[in-house]
Amino acid sequence: MCDVSTTSGSSCIFPFNYNGVTYKTCTIFGPNNNAFRPQCAITVNSNHTAVTWSICEVPTDAVIFYSTVRKGGYWTQNGGSTQGGTMIWIYGNRFAQNGFNSVPSISNTNIVQLVDGYSVYDCEMHNDKTTNTQLTCYAPSLPESVYQIRVSVNGYLIPLYQYYDTKRALFASMPSQTPTITNIIPQSGTPQSLITLIGSFKTLCYSRDVDGCAQDNNPLISRIYVGGHLCNVIDQSTGLIYANVTDSRLICKFEDNEVGLFNISMIVTNQYGRSLTSSNLYRVSADENLYTFQSYAVISSVTPNSGSTQGGTLLTINGNYFSNSASYPLVVQIGGEPCTILSSTTTTIQCQTPIAPLASQNQYQGGRGLQIFRTSGSNTQSTLSSSTPPTPTGTVSWTDDALFVSNVSSAETVWLIGFVRVLKTATFTFILDSNGAAALFLSTDDSPTNKVLIASATSNQSTPISLNNNTNYYLFCVGSRSSGYLRLGVQARMHETQLTATTSSLVLNEIQRIDVNATVTSDQQQLTYTTNPSNGTSEVQSLQVDSSTFQIGFRGVYTSIQTGQPTAATIQTALNDLPTISPLTVSVSATSTLYLITFPAEMGNVPLLTCISTSSNTPNITEVVQGVASGSKIAFELDGQLTNYIDFVNSNVTQADIYTIINDLFIIQCPSSINNAKLTTSIVYLQDFETNCIYDETSITTNAFCGQCSLNGNTLVNGNNKTGNYLCFAYRILNSYVTSLDLGIQINGDTTTTLWPSISFSPNADKLWHYTCIDIRARLLSQSSIDSIVSSIVITYAWLNDNIKKGIYIDAVSIRTSLPQGYEDVSLYPIDQSNSSLCVFPFYYNGSSYTTCTLDNNNIPICADSTNRTYQCRSSSIEGVRRLYPKHQLSYNTLQVTYSSASSQITTNFRYSDCARPTQFVSWPSSSATVTSLSTASGAATGTFDLVFNSQTYAAIPVSISAADLANRLQASSDFGFLNVKRLGDCTGYSYIIEWITNGGQKSAISITNTGSVAPSGTTVTASRVQSGGVLFKPLSGDMTRTYQTNPQVEVLVGGYPSQCSGANTCDFQWLSSQTPTVSSIVKSSMTLTITGTGFST
Repeated sequence: MCDVSTTSGSSCIFPFNYNGVTYKTCTIFGPNNNAFRPQCAITVNSNHTAVTWSICEVPTDAVIFYSTVRKGGYWTQNGGSTQGGTMIWIYGNRFAQNGFNSVPSISNTNIVQLVDGYSVYDCEMHNDKTTNTQLTCYAPSLPESVYQIRVSVNGYLIPLYQYYDTKRALFASMPSQTPTITNIIPQSGTPQSLITLIGSFKTLCYSRDVDGCAQDNNPLISRIYVGGHLCNVIDQSTGLIYANVTDSRLICKFEDNEVGLFNISMIVTNQYGRSLTSSNLYRVSADENLYTFQSYAVISSVTPNSGSTQGGTLLTINGNYFSNSASYPLVVQIGGEPCTILSSTTTTIQCQTPIAPLASQNQYQGGRGLQIFRTSGSNTQSTLSSSTPPTPTGTVSWTDDALFVSNVSSAETVWLIGFVRVLKTATFTFILDSNGAAALFLSTDDSPTNKVLIASATSNQSTPISLNNNTNYYLFCVGSRSSGYLRLGVQARMHETQLTATTSSLVLNEIQRIDVNATVTSDQQQLTYTTNPSNGTSEVQSLQVDSSTFQIGFRGVYTSIQTGQPTAATIQTALNDLPTISPLTVSVSATSTLYLITFPAEMGNVPLLTCISTSSNTPNITEVVQGVASGSKIAFELDGQLTNYIDFVNSNVTQADIYTIINDLFIIQCPSSINNAKLTTSIVYLQDFETNCIYDETSITTNAFCGQCSLNGNTLVNGNNKTGNYLCFAYRILNSYVTSLDLGIQINGDTTTTLWPSISFSPNADKLWHYTCIDIRARLLSQSSIDSIVSSIVITYAWLNDNIKKGIYIDAVSIRTSLPQGYEDVSLYPIDQSNSSLCVFPFYYNGSSYTTCTLDNNNIPICADSTNRTYQCRSSSIEGVRRLYPKHQLSYNTLQVTYSSASSQITTNFRYSDCARPTQFVSWPSSSATVTSLSTASGAATGTFDLVFNSQTYAAIPVSISAADLANRLQASSDFGFLNVKRLGDCTGYSYIIEWITNGGQKSAISITNTGSVAPSGTTVTASRVQSGGVLFKPLSGDMTRTYQTNPQVEVLVGGYPSQCSGANTCDFQWLSSQTPTVSSIVKSSMTLTITGTGFST
């Protein structure tokens, strides 16, 4: 440890103790330190307790008290947008006060960074609010997480011991705090367009002058951006809003003249920030850039509209949003030939026409977009191909997107006509989007006579078509509907691209699949039972145990912890809580330290109880009376585990009952007092998350605390209406972000009062399951949220705060009037341990890792030390052996049970997820049933195969390879690049989903060879394509299409983006001989030259 000097001249002494805390650094919590300066002990007593203090000499003595996203807010208000733009307020002391400096200097700067592990992000300083006690900065775009705020003052990082509490200086990047934009209408248009935004803006306030928006604590839509330009909701000329603003819809005006591609976003103040735009709104431009709004210029007139075949005509093009900036170069073409630009403004271009091309054409490309022709009446699919657009009598309009949606529900036929013109030579698949009869044609060139049918309503995708860049292909699309609103559109997928699906859902990653296919059979057994009730004999066992801490076990599960010399009633309650006894019951009597346990006669001869104890004397368990089963109830044993006893004689047993009883062999069974509301009257609300339970190969001990499934979410209680003060639940938390439990509380009296309090909650975030119970009423009383006269409450809602990265799993939630039987607060002291306290956790036993005591082959709880030497546990918790774990895990959705009471038969079908072969069921009593095996479960697939991709072979891949190993094997080759591989199915035959993450575009198909070693016989390995990679143009946008014209057209491209030609024939230009001057003779006479001809100007 490095020496630390102090202002007294002495060095700090580390470690030192103060107020029960051991310090190895300076601290701001020393005595007489109202200024919170870093101090340390310079003299200590024999116990290393600080005696004399001094101020530490440190690079910066600045301190941080807390941070918030609200001006003057609480430190608990620390969440903001994942997209950045959230202003963070940091309060402390002795910051560098002068944030402004015309000359950059380290001596007067504050730097704020947001840190999560090894990830560090700069927070942009907002210096006009900087003082020596306050800093503000704007958070950048951040992955969802919680970040520690770190501050450097004058170039020196403030150490964490100079924080009042590091947990009070956090920033949480959260989707719930992120405004969203879910629709943009339109997504293309001219500059100065009105744009409609739809989404969840978190506020309807856009000005402090709006009713209810005046206070600083009201979030405000402070800015809406189109790229770097403003989009205003208020008309600057009238001061009125364009439309009513709500928290989900607004209209704003794009306040600029720029042409190009833009992304739209908004900034919402306070705890929010920059918005997130839905991925489906990110379109891909013709030059493969992402955008959410594309603007273009407009041509309104061309003068003159004819000129000399030899060129040289001065052409004036009027319109709007032309550029005179070198950043957005102008290009003017006439009939595909360049027109030399002489001058330009944003509204006018003058150019000199070129010579007429020698080759004549029958068709020309016009401005961006397509023409729409409409007529009333419908056509059938068979007659559409021969239909022609209604010119000149039909309705003609223009569309930028290759999409038409009718506004009338009567019969209608519509044509979309123009050219497809792409900037990149690539392969395309065209997609016809229609809700009626439709046909899509495309020519091999620009000639309508060469058009061929490529898609129809019955086959809406074309085969792959290769298109050359900057080449016109005639497009003819027709659709018809006899009633309803016709939709007709043209989409395309470009196969070749370097883009990947990171931002836009219109960019598709290639996904292929490998399937190991086998004929799979389940284990099928038929159980034919007989009932022959008799009186039977109850088993009696004695337990001799010293006054100590002990637990009693039966059939592999243990009671709650017993201490001292509990009464017979206490032991009886504990035993009857065991899932291996309940719902039957034992009776217990006691003399001194001897307990006599009498089992019900239905159970017959049962195994001996087991017992673990802190006593040096081993507990003594003896069978006093051997039981004889009465036969009145029957149980079935499978692989060493017993079902509940079934009363076929006196109960109306249903098939659903039998299914549940058999299924319980494959779940984690908890004590009845935790999750059985039928047997535990103190439970008033229970949620076990077993409905619609879906699981995979993941270990059941990860998936659930009780049962088979849990909730991946933070909602504990939703809609309870019964009184109960205790909230109990199991949790598994993957990160350390949860700090509180938020509640909806109802207090019933003369009137009903609803409160929404929050209580602190510090869970054990070690990614393991834990069980806890909280006395909500007591906690609310302690923080004065309710009055002491309130004797009971209704917990209507409850949820854990900050569900970051879906890192919260919940199970076995109950509201109750009293604690579960034998509840232990494992947060207060360690329970799972040996008497010698030598065990370490986790430890390994029989190849598996354990974080609590586990059972050995004799059903005795054990743990192990660092050398893997095992010891008997003195006690074990509900997180250990107080739950009954299944011997095997089911393969999902394989359990089937049929039951016939008439024939006294039960038939079961199931498979184990590890492909083990189940044993045959055994009945208890053994004479109560005949069991017949009808089929055996399929074994695991074995062997290897070769994978071939791009002519490269990846040999000898095991059919059961893990997803990670397959990914590593394949992505070592540049042909694959980085992959995301998922494994589905089970050991009888896995499926592998392979997604290309960093290598965009459609890929060649994977093929499988050399499968001869794969077993069992008949097992195949196949490969298929799930999703073709590429870019979706949905629909084709105006920068990829051109209008169809029969006269040469004047085109203007601004920054490479084509302009719209407004109106029919507006952009026509013809080279005419009549407009071409001619020279018939030239005569020279002395100093005079006489030129004779036609067409000269006068």
